[in-house]
Amino acid sequence: MKAIISERALSTIDSIAKFVESQNTKGSGARYALKFKEAIKKLAVPNVNYTLCNHKVFLKSDYSCSHFNDWVIAFKIDDDRLVVHEIVHGSLLT
Repeated sequence: MKAIISERALSTIDSIAKFVESQNTKGSGARYALKFKEAIKKLAVPNVNYTLCNHKVFLKSDYSCSHFNDWVIAFKIDDDRLVVHEIVHGSLLT
């Protein structure tokens, strides 16, 4: 199965990486972004059924959710692709 990250989600990962870089040592943002993307790739496992998200906005779009640290990854499985549509900090989902 292939993992696809939407432009919107990639933009979020880039923003997170810039913040991490600004708070830590040089290169830390790039390492964080790489770990984030690796976590997404690990979700792309064939024949796995993910439950739908609990949050009403994501549920309306039939997104499944997973987490990376404090971040919620909202995605759909389409054919043989896992498509990440949204990445949101968990504290924003109340």
